[in-house]
Amino acid sequence: HLRTMLTPDRGTLAYEAYLHRLAANGANAVEIWLSSWNLALEWRSDWPGFFGQGRYNMENAWRLDRVLDLAHELGLRVNLVINNHGQASINNDAEWDSNPYNRQRGGKVREASEFFSDPWAIAGQERVRRYLIARYADHPAIMGWKLWSEVNLTAGASYQVRQWHEQAAASLKALDTYGHPVTTHWCGDYNLVDRSIAAQTGINYICIDAYHGSDQMIADLLWRSTMDPAPRRGLAQFGKPVLTTEFGGNWDACPEAQMIAEHASGPFAGLVSGHAGSPMLWWFEWLDQGDRFEPYRAISAFIKAEDLRGTTARSIVMSANSPRGALWCRAWSRPGRMLGYLLDPSWGRYGGDATTIENATIDVGTNVTQGHMVVEWWDADAGAWNNVVAVDHPGGPLQIKIPPFQRHLAFKLFRRE
Repeated sequence: HLRTMLTPDRGTLAYEAYLHRLAANGANAVEIWLSSWNLALEWRSDWPGFFGQGRYNMENAWRLDRVLDLAHELGLRVNLVINNHGQASINNDAEWDSNPYNRQRGGKVREASEFFSDPWAIAGQERVRRYLIARYADHPAIMGWKLWSEVNLTAGASYQVRQWHEQAAASLKALDTYGHPVTTHWCGDYNLVDRSIAAQTGINYICIDAYHGSDQMIADLLWRSTMDPAPRRGLAQFGKPVLTTEFGGNWDACPEAQMIAEHASGPFAGLVSGHAGSPMLWWFEWLDQGDRFEPYRAISAFIKAEDLRGTTARSIVMSANSPRGALWCRAWSRPGRMLGYLLDPSWGRYGGDATTIENATIDVGTNVTQGHMVVEWWDADAGAWNNVVAVDHPGGPLQIKIPPFQRHLAFKLFRRE
């Protein structure tokens, strides 16, 4: 769908190019895997630079030093992934046959599922974590430790994976005197999160995918991932930050027009849904090779100097209507200040050419306290406000007229002193 080319393997020079472009366009966080083809410390001994289980790849350790130094220089924080799912999988991106813990590769573990329970394997993983903490925990670029990518695609049984996470998270916290938060990650979407693991005290934030079929729109999926009112579905119930670290159509991508719409709407939809950060697009080569960094510039400009925190902050759903039908409208609201987002649902789902939405309105509330307010209308593509309207509200129901727009529109509604 996306017509990208394989990026040449340029080692840390590739990261230098990526990170400079991201930072220049407003990004402040990235995710990096310690994978066998990238920066892993352990892997099969017949691969260049690796020496089997228990002996670490010092070339990769040096490379990670350089990448973290560059990230810090550019103001980027790194969500560092210690294990990717294929390392303990026999079906999904299977790499178990090459894992040095495997008996067939010189290790002592027979089955991939035992990677989560075998005492020898647990001890080896503990040594890896000790090395990571000793070498990198004091680095200011580290945002947090991510134990797994898509852990539900591994061969581990649920009870094994739950016990493993309790032990691994406790190990990291005991070792890391700098107190970095710990997370893990599930494939698919928020429905596949193991709620038992998400509730563990050792898991400080929750990482998810937001992949979907043609029956859903990314903005809806991001909102439901935190706010789904069905019993025990929305992840806001855990009182922990939620971060989407993979999205963009389905696992096998989507038509480019849809990808453009998801990439542009995802950051704003995540904001008004209470996510900890903008969702991270999986298709980095499409992003980089097409110079498609505008959404990061737009969202970073929109939230600059905004304080999104507080126990009174919440995501609210507002009714927005036009002659063409209902619009998708949500806001992140704190007392006296609201950051909102409007989306043409047809464009948000399929992308492509968008019609101009005119004569639309938002119903802010039915019992809004009287007072003087300001509405700033923001171009959600350019990340700049283009219209400011004063509102003198007498109290009661508050309806706001929406200026004509295409695709999507952001706004700030706040009270004047």
